[in-house]
Parts: sequence; structure tokens; C-alpha cells
Amino acid sequence: MTHRSPLRAVWRNIRFVLTGLFLFTAAAASAADLTGYPQFNELSFTYDGQPFSAETFTCTVTPAGGSGEFAQMNVVYLSRDEKLRIDVAYKLYKNYPVSEYSVRLTNVSENEKTGLIENFQSIGTTLSLPVADRNLILDTVTGSTCAPADFTPKRFVIAPGKSETLETHSGRSSSDYMPFLEWTLDDPVSDGYRCMLAIGWTGSWKASFANLGGAVQISAGMLNTHFRLEPGESIRQPSIALFTSNQGEQSFRATVHEFMIKFKSPRDAEGRVIPPIMAITAGGGNKTSDMMKKIIDYAVENKMPFDTFWVDAGWYGNPHEADPRPNCGSQWWPHAGNWIVNTTTHPSGSLLPAVDAAHDAGLKFLLWFEPERVQGESNAPILKEHPEYVHGNLLDLGNPDALAYIQKTVYGIMRENKIDTFREDFNMDPQSVWDAIDAQNPERVGLAEARHITGLYAFLDGMRDEFPGLLQENCASGGRRLDMEMISRAHSYCRSDYFIGLKEGDTAFILGQNATHNTIAYLPFQGGETDCVKIGDDYGMMSVISSGNVFTPTDFDGGIVWRPFSDDETAWLKKSFDTAARMSRLYTGSFYQLTPNTSAENNCWCAWELYDGEKNEGFAIAFRRGEAPESEMTFGLRRIRKDDQYEVESFDGAKTTLSGKELAVWKVRLEPRSFALIFFKGKEK
Repeated sequence: MTHRSPLRAVWRNIRFVLTGLFLFTAAAASAADLTGYPQFNELSFTYDGQPFSAETFTCTVTPAGGSGEFAQMNVVYLSRDEKLRIDVAYKLYKNYPVSEYSVRLTNVSENEKTGLIENFQSIGTTLSLPVADRNLILDTVTGSTCAPADFTPKRFVIAPGKSETLETHSGRSSSDYMPFLEWTLDDPVSDGYRCMLAIGWTGSWKASFANLGGAVQISAGMLNTHFRLEPGESIRQPSIALFTSNQGEQSFRATVHEFMIKFKSPRDAEGRVIPPIMAITAGGGNKTSDMMKKIIDYAVENKMPFDTFWVDAGWYGNPHEADPRPNCGSQWWPHAGNWIVNTTTHPSGSLLPAVDAAHDAGLKFLLWFEPERVQGESNAPILKEHPEYVHGNLLDLGNPDALAYIQKTVYGIMRENKIDTFREDFNMDPQSVWDAIDAQNPERVGLAEARHITGLYAFLDGMRDEFPGLLQENCASGGRRLDMEMISRAHSYCRSDYFIGLKEGDTAFILGQNATHNTIAYLPFQGGETDCVKIGDDYGMMSVISSGNVFTPTDFDGGIVWRPFSDDETAWLKKSFDTAARMSRLYTGSFYQLTPNTSAENNCWCAWELYDGEKNEGFAIAFRRGEAPESEMTFGLRRIRKDDQYEVESFDGAKTTLSGKELAVWKVRLEPRSFALIFFKGKEK
């Protein structure tokens, strides 16, 4: 049965209002569809060989309330054989050009499998183009592979009649491409037409774009799906968000950034956005509690602006000697999966001595885990008690008993040790494990992955239920799991493992600039590690710091633990992190790229602006890379109030007062391999 009233009128009214502001709403699925709400035109798959349609499924639409910010409805599709139920939860935002939906598949039969579900795409629709017979320009950014070219632009030109498909194969969502895909046209008449598809899936995905001349046909979903669901079985599928706009590139990305902070960023127990962190770390837990306390004391005694003490990999495993000098030691990975405190390093069997020292200093305590990986040599209890929970090195979160086991284990450690921030790492490509499981049953292809990702979200969401207000931090060998679903749950402060260790030339610093400049529109709370910076190198330090930051002093020739920092070193570090902290609090404001997306080349400028409208203050930073031929650039700062007067302070401490009209046109002259940074604040009238 299909219910069309009164929802159709409500939905049509919302669309009418939004259409006045934007070219179209993403919820309006095809150019020909005017039914007033999505129906049989947003999903794409076959069921027992038949295309998804009104002939194969019924549809029920139910208003789901919403808020002053968005309208919400639930759409339920039921197969004609009454086995497969598809729940689609829609949101259409009222003040942003965004519609989104999440998808869940359930077998509602008590004793029979569903029909065969093939090539399930969470979106499969056609959108009209403002100008016909033009090239479609598809833009994205490469993902993280621990390489200098991480987070650099990737462009595909799709001529009329042609198509392009992007695929990821590792099982980690942003190894190949960031799953934020923008498109526009190469026609000056349509300069304001810009859209973006954001895929919320922390596994492998594919997305296809076909230029039909007057329309673009898009689809996106899991990489491989060919399965039947067992009775009662329920899985998630990729969530989708569509951004549509009549804005130019700069303004569009600023709108995306504002939306991501407001609706897709972690919040504390009171519902406030959790700001980016400033962390000082002992590296791995291979350091003793006394060593950790030395680092905490150093930060306090020198009034460093850190708010978090970070313990990374290496604190766990059966009693074993740990090399304390390297960042995480040499024994961190063989013990993954054995989540007991290493009593050789921490004789009390607890991390509380270090936790209490951090809390006494006013710092939150972050602890690293890798709950999804179990090393065979770890002597982990799970391998003896429940070997069936582990496939290869992968803990099967799709198994409800395995999920309950790791929840009890990890949540218990966090509770006993009063952990404030949870760090989730994942240092393996799981796709080959899922493929091996799938190969055992040709009618279960894709389910090992879908069940695992469903379990991953349950693990993270259950943790926030258990510890309200907890901040979760997401790493996967760097930034290899950066998608809409993970970004909404966790900050990401290790964007690429390429930042670890000194690198030749400025490759790590160019990467740092690119990571912030090219991705912060949809990844607002991210950070860079400072391990690749030599003390005294302002250009290097300013290149890698971002909205949040992580400083490991022992990476600097064993600083604090093995040698004291000199007064000059401490003074430089303090200035660097005072500056980083001052910038950090402004990253919750409005973001503007002042240059187009930048590449891994050393021959360009890279610049951006952050602005807090409530306080009428912000900063702008510009880098001239070492081989950039232009010695001078002029940038139009976007949010300056031209009738106001502004106090302006540069990185070197020089201060001046400028009118808004003067400040809005920022002329920068730089030597090769240098930067300019200004803070500005409107004077009270």
C-alpha cells in the first residue's frame, strides 16, 4: 500500500521553497519525476533478476517529524514476495542545499531466505543539467596511501554519451579516493552549477557518472553485492548525501564545511560540537608511567596550550620488554588483539598512574586501540576462547557474539582506566578477508563486508551510549577511513602516515598544506603530526598543523624523556603551539579556499581563510612553495566587513589597524618557501 497524502503536499511545499534558493533538491530524483517525494527512483538493484520498481515492490511513506533544521520521512519498500524490507530514512535540510538518506535491508520472513539481491546501489537516479551537451567535470581528491600525493586533486572529464566509474578495492573507504565527489560543467553559462555526492560507507564502494547530454545519471553503493538474506538478517548499506548549489566553487565548499560542522560532527553530552584537540603524546604506551609524567610536567611547566594527553600503540600485551625510544616501539603490532596492560612497562597492571597525572594537569586522556585486528602471535585470549570470531587477522564484527565480546573488553578497559578519548586504528586491508568468506557461498557475496561495517557502527555508537560525550578519533594507517559515516562519529588527527619521520625536501609539508586546504571543507576536524618537522622550521610547522594537532616530543631526538629541550627549543615549540591553538579555535568558523585545490607539486601557492562571524575575527594563511614563480599574490578575503576597523597581527607579532576595505584585499609578497599568516579581529564600535 502506498500512502501519498498529506505527505505529498508537505514534501512538495518544501521542495518549492528550496527550489527558489537552489537549482534543484537532491531528493527530487529524476528530471521527469514530479510526484512530490522520492519513490522508486533513488535506489537501483535487481531482485531475483527483476529491476527494482513498483512492479516488484510496494512503497509506504510515513512522515517522521524532523526539526526546525530539516524535514524527515521514512520510506519502506516491501518486495512482492513479502520477504525483503528496505527502510530508507530521508532528511531534507531547510537551510542547506542537502538531502540525505540511510538505507537498511532486512529479511522479514520467519523461515525463508530473500530473493537474490544483485548490484545494490543506494542511489541510482538521473538529474537534469542546466545546459545540455557539455562536458561533465567530475572532481575528487585522492585518498591516503602514505605517499606525497595523498589528498591531491583528481579530475575526470566526461563527454556527452560517456561515463566514468570510480571504485575502491581495499575495504577501507578513502585509500583510493575521498568519497566526496563533485561535479560541474565546462560551460561559463553554468558557472554556478555545482553538486557533490558524499558516500557514507567505511568499506569498499563504487560510484558511476554518465553524461546523458541533458542530464547526469549517477549511482553509488557497495563494490560487490550478490546475496540472499537469511530469515531475520538485517544489514546497512551505504548512506548518501547530495549537495546541490547555484554557488561558485569557493562559496560551495564553504557551505559544505558549515553543514559538516553543524550536522556531521561529534557532539558532547550537552549537544555541543566537540572542538578540535591539541594533544601532547608519549607516542606509544611503550613508555612507562614515569616517562609519561615527565612529558605532562613539561607541558604544564611551560604553559603549553595542550588539552589532551595521548597514548598511542604499545601499552598492551602479555608481559614483555618494550623499546621505549621509538614512537611506539617495535612490539606494538605483534600484540594487537591482546587488550591487557603490559605489566613490564606498567607494573600496577593499570594505566591509572598516567591517567591521574594527566587529569591532575587538566588534560583529557586519549588511548589507542585496534579492536578489529588480532595478530596470531599476540597470545590474545580471544584466539583460545573463540577462534571462530577471527578470520585471518580480522575480528568479525558481523558476528553478534564477537561484537559483544570486543565491546565488553574495550568498554571495560576504558571504564577501569577513566579514558576520555577513544582512538580507533585499523592497520589492514580487509577486502581480501571478506572476499575469502564470500567465496564459500556464491549467494552471500558482499555480506561479510556489509555485516562487518554494520557491526563497526554498532561498536562505535554503543560506546557513545556507554560513555556520553566521549570523543572518538579515527585512524586507519593514516586517513584511509574518511567517509561521511566515520566523520560524523570521529575526528581524524593522523591524516597520513607519510608525516611520520623526516622526509626529503618539502614533500611532507606540501602534503600537510594539501590535506588541510583540499579536504577541510568536508573533514573539518583533522590534524597533522609534527614528527616530520625539524625544530626551528616555521614553514614546515605551519604547513602540517591544522584544526587539531598532535605533538610527540620524543620524536625529536628523545626530547624530555632522553634529553632536555634547550631553552631556545622550548621557546620555539611554545610559540608554534600557541599559534596552532589560536588558529585551532577558529576552525569551527567559516572556511574559504583562497586558491583552487592544490597538487603535490612545489610550484604553486596555497592559501585559505577561517572566520568566526559571531566574534568578527579570523585568520588567513598563504604559502609560497619553493618553486612557485610568482613572488606576489592578492587574495580577496571573503568575510571582512568593509565598514569596520580591524586589529591585524602577523605571525612575527607585528600589529596594525586596517579598515575592512583595506584588509579585504590582502596583498602578499613572499620569498620562495615561505608563508604569511595574519590574525584579524574587528574593533568594537
